[in-house]
Amino acid sequence: MTNKIHILDQVGLDNAVLQHGLILLNHVFEYHSPLECKHFLEETLHSDSLSDSKFLLLVDPFTFHRAKRLVPFQLEKNIAIVVIASHHELETEFDCTEVLGSNEVIDVVEAPISPNSFSIILRRAELHFQNQHRFDLLSLDSLEQRNELKKLNDLGIALSVEQDVVKLLDMILTVSMEFTNADAGSMYIVEDKQGVQPDPTNYFTNKQFRFKHAKNFSREVPFKEMTFPITRNSIAGYTALSAETLNLPDVYFIPQGSEFSFGGRGFDSAINYRTKSMLVVPMLNHQKEVIGVIQLINKKKDASLKLNTPEEADSIVIPFTRKDERLISSLASQAAVTLENQILFESHKILLESFIRLIAEAIDKKSAYTGGHCNRVPILTEMLAKAAVESTSEPFKEFSLTSEQWYELHIAAWLHDCGKVVTPVHVMDKATKLETIYDRINTVKARFEVLKRDAQIDYLTALQRNGKSHDQIDAEYQATLKSIEEDSKFIEEVNIGGEFLSDEKIARIKSIGARKIKMNGTETTLLTEEEVYNLSIRRGTLSNEERKIINDHIVVTIEMLEKLPFPRNLLRVPEYAGGHHEKMDGTGYPKGLTKDQMSIPARIMAIADVFEALTAVDRPYKKGKTLSESMNIMAKMKEEHHLDPELLDLFVTSGVYKEYAKKFMQPELIDEVDETRILNAKPKPSNGEAKRPAMAH
Repeated sequence: MTNKIHILDQVGLDNAVLQHGLILLNHVFEYHSPLECKHFLEETLHSDSLSDSKFLLLVDPFTFHRAKRLVPFQLEKNIAIVVIASHHELETEFDCTEVLGSNEVIDVVEAPISPNSFSIILRRAELHFQNQHRFDLLSLDSLEQRNELKKLNDLGIALSVEQDVVKLLDMILTVSMEFTNADAGSMYIVEDKQGVQPDPTNYFTNKQFRFKHAKNFSREVPFKEMTFPITRNSIAGYTALSAETLNLPDVYFIPQGSEFSFGGRGFDSAINYRTKSMLVVPMLNHQKEVIGVIQLINKKKDASLKLNTPEEADSIVIPFTRKDERLISSLASQAAVTLENQILFESHKILLESFIRLIAEAIDKKSAYTGGHCNRVPILTEMLAKAAVESTSEPFKEFSLTSEQWYELHIAAWLHDCGKVVTPVHVMDKATKLETIYDRINTVKARFEVLKRDAQIDYLTALQRNGKSHDQIDAEYQATLKSIEEDSKFIEEVNIGGEFLSDEKIARIKSIGARKIKMNGTETTLLTEEEVYNLSIRRGTLSNEERKIINDHIVVTIEMLEKLPFPRNLLRVPEYAGGHHEKMDGTGYPKGLTKDQMSIPARIMAIADVFEALTAVDRPYKKGKTLSESMNIMAKMKEEHHLDPELLDLFVTSGVYKEYAKKFMQPELIDEVDETRILNAKPKPSNGEAKRPAMAH
């Protein structure tokens, strides 16, 4: 019954008509009388040829509406109906228009049926089923094309979302293998050779292949990324240089005269595999430049099969088709654009980060005393952020960072002091109170030498007058020299700015500064007003004006960063970078933000900045502090609402402070820290509303 058209006669045709009509078409048609139809259909339902069976129903006008009921619903799509009506029925009782409107009706024929008419009916039925078969094939092909387009569209969407180049390559190769039933595949990326200048006339002058990714569904194959030259001798190289697709039925039997050859027999032998059919497609960017090659291996009859032995390749592996070529070429073009965009995006990220690091290193090199600060703060920031992300306790239990947010924090940490590019070096590096471009203490000491000279002149003059004894004059002279030496030494000591300056010492500075001295015949004070002002700085080496200049670097940082057109994924860089001098009670600068107004990353950076500054040994105004001293100071800052208490506790309990100290502190400064004291320190009760600092704006 297979591929036959079964005539189901419901009208009882004359034998002579049947014999004449079927004599030439008996190999195509099989006749079933009215009595045989029901039994035959029952047998058909239980046979293996159900889907191949075709049925021509011959009915009269009265049985037409119930004719299809004779055929089970499983067979309905495979029927054609011819209505045979008398002349009277056609003239008076039968609406041909309605009948011919049915999809299954192929003709309405007037009875009685002649042998020639019956032959025409059979020919028409044969053509009907042939056309139906063609239509089914076209429909199936159209459906497959729609499915392929949908897959390509879905892949395009997936490719556009994926930002990891390795995952992107795996996605491209995996989908290519699934589309073609390939058992294995690999990807080669065209990249620049280091140290080789490009040639505008030859794209491949400075290019090489990187074997970037490979998959095999039948074997666990060890993968090792490597580079090699692009030459026409290899299959992938030929494809890249020619920009043409290669479809090879069997790589062991490449046509003679080919420029390329298969060099993987040794590898096949090593892994007990047989490479046979191969499809190699170039990946072309929008400039029609080859940026990579997709190599698919061993198209299988059935995707679920595995090539367990080399011998199975003969029975399982088939050549790739023209359809495979078109599909993978389309996919390769789409993937090439996405891959190139991602490579360019990664290159821009590297360029941006390199530029940012360059700025940070320039700031560090600008000052011999703060060198390394811009490098160390990002490291410490990310260490503490990682501890917060991994914490399972409140308030960090729900805190997390996406890969984009990690990058955003990374960039912000590197830029947190970018405003220091405008901070004068003589202020940033002010190691002593009298330092400007140079330390003026030597100039002041020279003036003390003038005082000594004047005292010696007075001493010699007094000896000539004979008004006092030599012993008395000598004693007075020695007392004057001693006083000058003590004052000079005192001024040298306060110039260093190490300890807090009391009111008594400030009064002494003013008294010393008011002493009269003759310079170049003109009487003046020993110290100028500006020198007295600077020497009277109570702590450190910076005056209020200079400290404001230093503090204003954060204002400049924010202003600089807010002028940059950051993309959406970096919009919080100014906030993170500009908040590391804010305090939890709103008394920080420059905006006077409170804890609730600051994000966790911004508060993390505040702790990182303070701890790095406390533990650094390269500051002009202080010696390096021990680890315990630094942590005790931070505990005090916690009590005074300067630092986030929960984050500082995490800084301790996570061990981040110890990990950082081992990497960056001098061993002799790492001592035992009383962690209990740090953790037990609590922020003091707030006395009303926090005041904004004078410089906040």
